[in-house]
Amino acid sequence: MEIKTVGSQELVVSGIIKTIDDSMQLRGELQKLYDGGAKSITLRIEDSFALPSAVIGYLMKLVNREKVSLTLLAGDNRLYELLEELQLATVFGARCTAR
Repeated sequence: MEIKTVGSQELVVSGIIKTIDDSMQLRGELQKLYDGGAKSITLRIEDSFALPSAVIGYLMKLVNREKVSLTLLAGDNRLYELLEELQLATVFGARCTAR
């Protein structure tokens, strides 16, 4: 998994988010954006078809407690469908960008 920061409000994640270290790294990068003053964050997940529960929980904290406006762009339709099933698509501002 690779994470690239674009500007001060966007993260692009390529590869599959699968290990605890991946989750910790993603949470750390999101926290850096928030600590830098971002009140609106775009999270572009290009390849992963799932999100670990630790990442989902952290995103919930950002949205509900910290009042961050989140836009999650899912590059894999399965990830978008998962978020819909969990009733999180609206909460996370999710959109499917798969072609």
